[in-house]
Amino acid sequence: MKLEENEEVCSPEQLHRLYIFANKVECLYERNLSRLDYPSGDTENTIFDFFVSEAGAWQSWKSLVTPYLYPEVSTPDYLSILVPIVDNVRIDYLIGTIANQEKAVMLIGEQGTGKTVMMKNYMKKLSAETHMSRSFNFSSATSPYQFQKTIESYVEKRVGVTFGPPGGRKLVVFIDDINLPEINCWGDQITNEIVRQTMDMKGFYSLEKPGDFTTVVDVQYVGAMGLPGGGRNDIPSRLKRQFCVFNCNIPDNDSIDKIFRVVGEGHYNAKRGFSTDVRSLVKKLIPLTRHLWEETRNKLLPTPAKFHYVFSLRDLSRIWQGMVGTLSTVITAEIVLMSLWKHEVTRVFADRFTTVEDKEWFGTELFALVKKELGEIIRR
Repeated sequence: MKLEENEEVCSPEQLHRLYIFANKVECLYERNLSRLDYPSGDTENTIFDFFVSEAGAWQSWKSLVTPYLYPEVSTPDYLSILVPIVDNVRIDYLIGTIANQEKAVMLIGEQGTGKTVMMKNYMKKLSAETHMSRSFNFSSATSPYQFQKTIESYVEKRVGVTFGPPGGRKLVVFIDDINLPEINCWGDQITNEIVRQTMDMKGFYSLEKPGDFTTVVDVQYVGAMGLPGGGRNDIPSRLKRQFCVFNCNIPDNDSIDKIFRVVGEGHYNAKRGFSTDVRSLVKKLIPLTRHLWEETRNKLLPTPAKFHYVFSLRDLSRIWQGMVGTLSTVITAEIVLMSLWKHEVTRVFADRFTTVEDKEWFGTELFALVKKELGEIIRR
């Protein structure tokens, strides 16, 4: 047996000893299971649902989740809404713990998992007296020149060739979609090489005076990127090692329903003039929309010919973005709300289908789910 390609073969005696060691550890654990100081509570919880507080006691992450209050009359910026759930409370805690030590943090995950919103939410909480924050969205066209010039515009000269943020403050630079710059014909992502140099060497070489090195201090970098694969690039390993990387998972079904329940029921409330029937239907549409999203992403998988068949949480969010841009003077009855909902799910999902068969399947599935979940409404 080989542990690695270039390692020597393990002898049967070595494997036997490893097995005995593992077996002894497992037996020791099982014998002392009842005496271990596990957190008490729901038996469905895992150890990852808790953390050790500053007082040295077990504390549930749920205890840190604060309810989001959707404005009853005004309309918030939809893209800035962050409904706290256990997942993003955990990530926010980790971001703060690492970033407060002036270390770089990277969030990685699928589209719609809230990476950008969580990072911007962290930067909003920074004290304006001691910190500045800036955001830089990378694209396939972002060049090393653009990156260097942008960083230079954020700092001012302090002494000699040392530059830093104005006013003696510290600067946090958020680089979103850091993996988007193109890879050249030699396989290098040159834009991210200068990002790596800036982080690793605390500066870069002057563009005006070749050979002179400009030192940049009191600048901290945080980033976010989608999962590599499916046409999306990864970032160079030498850059990745500069960050503490956290993965953002898709929330479970209860958390997804909670997020869009806050948004949907928050908008369709009595103070905005929506009727009781409309408000009642919105509550039913929240799990129904998620069911349709799940069925679509499980049935219509991406292929080389249909590489764009990727249905993320962002698509689910787009549906509700369209749903909450309404007035009570327009949505006067259940049938009007159902027409709006059908329009939104069709535009978000069905408009990207490339075959008649896929469109027919979606239409059939949509009406089947509506009939199953809502019953009478579809026959009105």
